[in-house]
Amino acid sequence: MGKTRRREVVPLIHAFAAPPRLGVNLLCDPGRCWIESHGSPRIAAMKRQFLAIAIAALLPGCGSGAGTKVALEPVRIAAASDLQAVMPKILERFKAETGVEVVATFGASGQLSQQIKQGAPFDVFLAANRKFVTDLAEAKVLDPATVQDYAVGSLALIVREEVPATVKTLADLKNPAIKKIALANPDTAPYGAAAKQSLERSGLWDDLEPKRVQAETVRQALQFVDSGNAEAGLVGAAIAKIRGVRIIPVDDSLHDPLTQSLGVIAQSKRKIDAMAFARFVLSGGGRDLLRDAGFRVDFAK
Repeated sequence: MGKTRRREVVPLIHAFAAPPRLGVNLLCDPGRCWIESHGSPRIAAMKRQFLAIAIAALLPGCGSGAGTKVALEPVRIAAASDLQAVMPKILERFKAETGVEVVATFGASGQLSQQIKQGAPFDVFLAANRKFVTDLAEAKVLDPATVQDYAVGSLALIVREEVPATVKTLADLKNPAIKKIALANPDTAPYGAAAKQSLERSGLWDDLEPKRVQAETVRQALQFVDSGNAEAGLVGAAIAKIRGVRIIPVDDSLHDPLTQSLGVIAQSKRKIDAMAFARFVLSGGGRDLLRDAGFRVDFAK
């Protein structure tokens, strides 16, 4: 039998003689160490970076040579696929303002929800609908106090440019020039569910069954059209701006609102920074970036 991995928690310092709630711990597994702060958000990036430098100088084996290195674990977010175009800008702006590194994993909201429920090591969940987030909050997987709507998405029909210009509406998808129509999985992807609802309420779902091609995520549905494997697709407006397609807005009344919500993982090891990231997304700067990407954000207070 192998040896059980051991984690040592070493209290390092109470920054600037502050109360104990401002403590900083050094967490170690075999082969690595990292800093974890607790309490007040005033322990900002500069303090953590200063502590990392100080610890590297003081601890044997740390620093430029071989051995254990001191490093902050990045904040990890699980983000809906419709955020894939705008999220790099959000992460860049947040790091510039705070010094905190954030890495994103993209996928269908339903799939990400299942991964989080099973203990995947994320700190923040940004879903493409509200229900996946509220369900996790009710199960106490997400901190209910952090759950908030951050945007409303829109559905768009994209059609390859070589398709006749007469294809202008959902009903025109019956045109023989449209052989394949890509949409995300309605069971796990909110934009797939919205696409299905739109076709059903237009009386087209059954008629278009031979043409429908199901993708795992809305991003993959976009790729099917981009690659020419489908002549048309129903995708998020925020990711629809690619070369070689025409973009046709879909009437919002044809599907349930795509209200997108976020929440912080209840057991996050980087909860202070995770909450700071969530606040940034909801702030003026974050909302400006989301608005520029095609989301509606004016509803948020």
